[in-house]
Amino acid sequence: MVFFVLPAYNEAEALPTLLARIQRVARSHPQLDVRVIVVDDGSSDATAQVAQSVPSLPVCLVRHERNQGLSGALRSGFHAALKHAADDDAIVTMDADDTHHPGQAPRMVALLEEGYDIVIASRYQPGARIVGVPRVRRLLSDGMSLLFRFAYPIPGARDYSSGFRAYRAAVLRHAFAHYGEAFISERGFTCMVDVLIKLARLGAVITEIPMVLRYDRKPGKSKMNVPRTVAQTLWLLVRRRLGHLD
Repeated sequence: MVFFVLPAYNEAEALPTLLARIQRVARSHPQLDVRVIVVDDGSSDATAQVAQSVPSLPVCLVRHERNQGLSGALRSGFHAALKHAADDDAIVTMDADDTHHPGQAPRMVALLEEGYDIVIASRYQPGARIVGVPRVRRLLSDGMSLLFRFAYPIPGARDYSSGFRAYRAAVLRHAFAHYGEAFISERGFTCMVDVLIKLARLGAVITEIPMVLRYDRKPGKSKMNVPRTVAQTLWLLVRRRLGHLD
C-alpha cells in the first residue's frame, strides 16, 4: 500500500489538479493500492472541500482548526498514515501546490522495495529538471545544499530540504518510538532537514532520484519566508552538528 501525505494550506486552486494526477498514477499502477491523506492546515479557502473532489480516489481528510505550519501538518499526516500502514508500506510526502509530479512515485516505491528506507526526489541528481524557480532562489538552494553536504554529510543524500520523499513506514514508526513527538520538532520548512538528519542517525538507508520540479505550475506566491527559513536552517545545522537533539 502507498500513502500519499499532502500537507495543504490554502491550496484549493492547485489541489484538484494534483489529486487528478495521483488518480491517474493509481489507475496505471493498481498494484500500488494508493491512499491519499490531505492535511488541511487551518486553511481559509476551500481546501477541505476540494480535497475529496476526485471521484473514486480514496482520500482521508485531516483538519487543523488553526494553522500549525508544515511541521504540524507533516506530523498529523504521518500519524494518520501509520495508523493503517504495514511496516513495508510506503508513505510518500509531496507539496500540495502541484509542483511535484506523482508520476515519479512508482519509481521511488520500487527503490523502497529494493531495500532503501528513504528515497528523495532530488534537485541535485543528474537528470533533474527545475522549471520556473527564480534564479536567486536556485542559487541560494544550491549554496545551502553544498553547506549541508560539507557540514553534515548524510550517505545517499544531496537534497536535504526536498519535500518529495518516499519513506518505508517502519522507519517512521521507529523514529516516533525513539524520539516521540520531538521527531518533528522544528517549525516551518526547516523540519524537512531535521527529519532527514534524525532518520540518518537511526541508520536509515537513503538514496535519491532526479526530481522534476515544475514551479511554473504553482498558483500564487510561495508561502516560504526565505530569509527566516535560511536563518532557522543554519541554526539547526549548528545545533545538530554539535550533537543537540532538542
